[in-house]
Amino acid sequence: MFNTGARMSPFLIVILFVIVVYKFYKFITFMPPNTPPCLPRLPFVGSYWHLLWGNYQYPHNTVRYYIDKLQSKVVACYFGPIFAVIANDYASIKEVFKKEEFSGRPADVDVVKARAFGKKLGIFFTEGLFWQEQRRFALRHMRDFGFGTRQVKYEEDMMEEVSLLIDMLKDGPINDKEKTFLKKGYALFPDILYPYFANSIWDIMFGDRFDRVEHHKLRYFCEAAMIFQRAADTTGGVIFQRKFFKYFGNTFGYTNILKGNYRLIDFIKKYLYKQKDSHSNDNDRGLIDIYLKEMKKQSPTSTFSEKQLIMTLVDFMFPALSATPSVIVHAVKCVMHHPEVSRKVQEEIDTVVGTGRYVTWEDRNNLPYTESTIREVLRYETLTPFGVFHKALKDTTLCGYNISKDTIVITNLAEMNNDPDLWGDPKNFRPERFLDEDGKLSKDLSFPFGLGRRVCAGETFARYNMFGVFAALMQNFNFSFVEGEPTGLNDKLPGLIVTPKETWIRVEPRR
Repeated sequence: MFNTGARMSPFLIVILFVIVVYKFYKFITFMPPNTPPCLPRLPFVGSYWHLLWGNYQYPHNTVRYYIDKLQSKVVACYFGPIFAVIANDYASIKEVFKKEEFSGRPADVDVVKARAFGKKLGIFFTEGLFWQEQRRFALRHMRDFGFGTRQVKYEEDMMEEVSLLIDMLKDGPINDKEKTFLKKGYALFPDILYPYFANSIWDIMFGDRFDRVEHHKLRYFCEAAMIFQRAADTTGGVIFQRKFFKYFGNTFGYTNILKGNYRLIDFIKKYLYKQKDSHSNDNDRGLIDIYLKEMKKQSPTSTFSEKQLIMTLVDFMFPALSATPSVIVHAVKCVMHHPEVSRKVQEEIDTVVGTGRYVTWEDRNNLPYTESTIREVLRYETLTPFGVFHKALKDTTLCGYNISKDTIVITNLAEMNNDPDLWGDPKNFRPERFLDEDGKLSKDLSFPFGLGRRVCAGETFARYNMFGVFAALMQNFNFSFVEGEPTGLNDKLPGLIVTPKETWIRVEPRR
């Protein structure tokens, strides 16, 4: 018996090998019925390895290859063990945005909870009744201070900030701290923009602003947001996949995500506690005062808490601190590379506004080419290539495919914004694509702020502030390259958003 078994062992090895190969084949090819075609899958890493192999810095770009290979605008992908569906064209992305079933968020990811005191807090990564109550309360009261609606005092405050920005660029630094990002005739971007955008959101939350001698504090605040944004790749990174990757330190960005996040939290907490000490029920200076009053009304088991307030502030503030200044730098660099666009913007502003006053938000409807240039920047330099991840709240469908409950659903805005079927010539920087035959603004199909229930709550706020800063800069200055500086359009850094590299730019007053 012993000898017979020994003679059969090679045969058993072959059988075992065949079984293993078959199981492996079934693992990488099996998909539930009527699901989108899937990117190649490997054990442990899923499809993520293929994305990195195609483009390590910008793995979202690899999806383009598989759209053609799989002949589908909706594809499936495994981020490690996590199954996700990626929508890649206008029709599928719009369906994701519009369907209530896709309004969930992947809140159980370790790093998402780690950034919020180990809990499911804030606005970005929460869902259900909690998210609805907290978002509704914050927006209802932030609007009273100018967030998302026209408010005279807030607009006056922001015009003061614009005027200060222009004076700084014209006159140069007033102290040693400013010399690190400002010289006579030169400025370091986006750092020169940080004080404006930080004060724009700080005013709404705290009912106060930092003056010029304290601008270095706002720069520190905004740099924390940039550390957070640049820590992971545009797909969310490997830390999105498995908990143990956090033990690899900053190899996959985990350390810097929490470093930037808790620097924001610590900065906010310092001023929040000052605000609490001076809080009065008779004087609402900003959202914080109203939220503190609401906390006193609520029971201990309510959704209103100090930690939720802090995370609400973080979620509303860090895009204003990092994303909006990044858009302006992308815009300045784009018009530097396309002088004919710069000329048209300035000619429009000169004709409509003239030289006797600054451009105001009231001028926005009368400056369609200027506004269309900003829209083209948001399309051409897609800030959030994969948007913010959605999650299916129940079994549903997408473009006829079955989507199971809890499936991660991704909107590939970068692919849609480079779709020749939608744009004709997406590789060209052409603001006219957002104007109709009469020169008026046409419908924006690029979804830079999303759509539907999960539309970015700060869309109106961001659009007006970006317009105000960009128009004022174009009205008052000409920009040119500085030799040796990263002024190319490809001089940018990957992350949760795509940000331009810090660069010195020559700033010459027009008049």
